[in-house]
Amino acid sequence: MTFSSAADRVPLRILVTGSRGKSSLVRLLTAALEGAGVHAAGRITGVLPREIFDGKETLILRSGPGSVDEMRWWLRSLPGKTKGAVLENSAVDPELQGLAWHWMKPSCTVLTNVRPDHEEVWGHGEEPAAAALCGGIGGGAVILPRSVASVPAVSRILGMKGCELVPCPDGTGFRETHLSLVSGVCSFLGLDGKKALAAAREVAPDTADFRFFREGKGILASAFSANEPESTESLFQSTGWGRKETAVLYNSRKDRIARLRSFLPWLSGHSWKSVAVTGSRPLFLPPGAAFLPLRDSAELEAFIASEGKVFGCGNVAGVPLEYLLGREERIDGEETTDD
Repeated sequence: MTFSSAADRVPLRILVTGSRGKSSLVRLLTAALEGAGVHAAGRITGVLPREIFDGKETLILRSGPGSVDEMRWWLRSLPGKTKGAVLENSAVDPELQGLAWHWMKPSCTVLTNVRPDHEEVWGHGEEPAAAALCGGIGGGAVILPRSVASVPAVSRILGMKGCELVPCPDGTGFRETHLSLVSGVCSFLGLDGKKALAAAREVAPDTADFRFFREGKGILASAFSANEPESTESLFQSTGWGRKETAVLYNSRKDRIARLRSFLPWLSGHSWKSVAVTGSRPLFLPPGAAFLPLRDSAELEAFIASEGKVFGCGNVAGVPLEYLLGREERIDGEETTDD
């Protein structure tokens, strides 16, 4: 049976895939399309699923666990006035990776990175990650950072599929790299890059984007969405903090046990002030680490205030997400009061 959807009538269709950074890039690309005069819709998956339409983000409430079928449902429900669609690939299982591409038939695909993740499904290391992610791309143009295009497994797998690789310059940080990808997409699609990039730059940080939050005399560097050691270390370096003055807080998920294993050398191989693991209690703890059962965001606030410099990493779901959402409400309330 041939799948048909409202997306078939949408002239510009962009699929975003990769190990991390997909949600942030969907937000930037949707804003860029609007800035270039294209009426666009965006779909974010993950722990905080949202739809972007008419410049507004709407939280999608799930009645159960997330499913790849959400992508098909969204593609089928796009309003008739939609001229551009940006979809985040929510699949993890390699056998399901290709569904989004076949359902959407994208004008181009954006590959953010192929950093190791989901090792319990993909296997250990960069090459299995590249195989899983690139295996889900059916062909056509692939916009990606130059550093990703130079990964042998990426060029080999996508080359075998006959894909047209469109490398973009890497930025000095994640956001600048994402903006470079936005520019590359707009150039490929023939859009007004100046207007598109200006609109993307105006997009506020996402809930789980890397930011600092002060609680009393303490401060949190929120890198919970950095789900692998390489990007986590890069974000830590950007703080300028010393390791011996930093308390690391790793948020554990029972369905991401392999992720904690991948973090072990990073957590145990440096002289931190302290290392605490919160969230789902794992069967093992990194050497020297303690388990910290945080029940709610108030307890996380108290921990930050008491510890001084806290670097959060690992996973955003659970109490860290509750804290970040509450922080957004506080910031919005303060802005409303100031008006």
